[in-house]
This record gives sequence, structure tokens and C-alpha cells, in this order.
Amino acid sequence: MKILKDIIKSTIISILASTFIFVIVGLVFDQVGKGNFTLTDYKFTKMVVACIITGLGFGVPTFLYNLENFPMPLASIIHLGIGFTIYFIVATKVGWIPKEAGTIACVSTIAGVIVVGMIIWIGFLKYNKNLAEKMNKALESK
Repeated sequence: MKILKDIIKSTIISILASTFIFVIVGLVFDQVGKGNFTLTDYKFTKMVVACIITGLGFGVPTFLYNLENFPMPLASIIHLGIGFTIYFIVATKVGWIPKEAGTIACVSTIAGVIVVGMIIWIGFLKYNKNLAEKMNKALESK
């Protein structure tokens, strides 16, 4: 039951993070386009669904970190591999990777997504390590 609760919590956090990033990127595109940011043919709805799918792709595999005797490096590779694979499939479908803008734009977008994903992952890693240290200190002091 605890694993299911952790999966739900991680998935909600991932969906919120994905949606937050979507909103920030949308604001940037709106500003760069001087208010001429148009989405037609239910593109906004498709992108919101893509955010949810991306959140699921990064949130659900986090249960691997809670498995006993499952090495952290392997859990990280599987977690990020699943998350990025789902992201890039979805991103290709909804147009987040600007194929029409050329190779440099595509490679820059992909690199940027990987960098942002790794920064988020490192942030959660540091947060969880600090939390574990605090818990260990609290246990030692009793």
C-alpha cells in the first residue's frame, strides 16, 4: 500500500512539474511571438494531455527507488530512460520538438530537455538525501 501511495504522490508531483514547465514555456513563446501564439485544432488540449502523459512517464517509475535490493544507479537509468522515452514520443506527436525549424533547433531542444530533466532529477536526489540524513540524525539522537 505504501508503494502505491508513493507512486500516486510522485505521479502528481511529476504531472504538476510537467504542467508548470509547459506554462512557463508557453509564456516565453507568447512573449517572443509578441502575443501571436496561436494553437488550433485542439492543440492546447493535446499538449495538456501530453503533459499528463509525461508526468506519468516520469512519476510512475519512481517506485523503483523504494524496492529493497534494487541498485540506485539501475533504478535511475530505468526511471530516466522510461521518462525521457515517453517524453520524446509525446513531444514528437504534439510538436514540442521543432522539426520544421531545422536540425540545430531540434538538437538544442532535445539537449535542453535532457538538461532540465537532469536538473530536476538532481534536485529530488539532493532533497531525498538531505531528508534521509535528517531522519538518521533524529534516530541517532534517541
